[in-house]
Amino acid sequence: MYIYLSKLLPLLVLPIGIVIELSLLALLFLLLGRRKAAAAFLFSALLVLWVASMPIVASTLYGELEEDFPPVALEDIPVSECIVLLGGVVGPVLFPRVDTELNEAIDRVYKAAQLYRAGKGEVLIVTGGNLPWVPSERPEAELVQALLVEWGVPAAAIVLDGASRNTRENAVNSRVLMENLGCDTPLLVTSAAHMARSVAAFKKVGVEVFAVSADVRVIRDSGGTVFNFLPDAGALLMTTDAVREWLGRRVYEFRGWN
Repeated sequence: MYIYLSKLLPLLVLPIGIVIELSLLALLFLLLGRRKAAAAFLFSALLVLWVASMPIVASTLYGELEEDFPPVALEDIPVSECIVLLGGVVGPVLFPRVDTELNEAIDRVYKAAQLYRAGKGEVLIVTGGNLPWVPSERPEAELVQALLVEWGVPAAAIVLDGASRNTRENAVNSRVLMENLGCDTPLLVTSAAHMARSVAAFKKVGVEVFAVSADVRVIRDSGGTVFNFLPDAGALLMTTDAVREWLGRRVYEFRGWN
């Protein structure tokens, strides 16, 4: 039940959810004949949509999430007994797809393969199960394993956690695998914006990690144009991802998971 609620409840506070709620209120007041109130709620809905779709807002919110753990040059990353790669990077092969679907966070998989090929870890732990509503017989970890093998990592060097469905479960399940492998301080690979919550979740279960951030999306640009203030669909997605991650941090703090 928690998994379902963790995906449904955030919709109420994500930008698109707020826009829909305000629009519904505008419609309700319009039906009640209260035109001024309806206009106010409709204006508020449009304002939220515009602001959330502005590239300058998206890059500011998402960039703050990425600042805590900036990427580290390969030569500055220490050698560890193992590398832990967090999931959420691919989609299953469902019709009409004929290949695994790669999403924007696929940089994580490339970074993990790069670390292994550079001799930074002997074993690569891949986490990632499927959410209950995903119609796939193979867990995400298996799909990622196939990619890693394509990118030069031997199958024998990969250990799978195909049961975890969120960051908390990633940490709990990885700790068990690490104990079996004799790995004390892993290299943790995930998106830069997701790293702070991940590091805290692993620390909560007694695992200190070395953070290796990937999937950095915000490029700092001192210049600015009018386009930074105009609505953009990609910016709306980035704002949504930022709000979801900020919300995730607060939920993990509330539940004592970090």
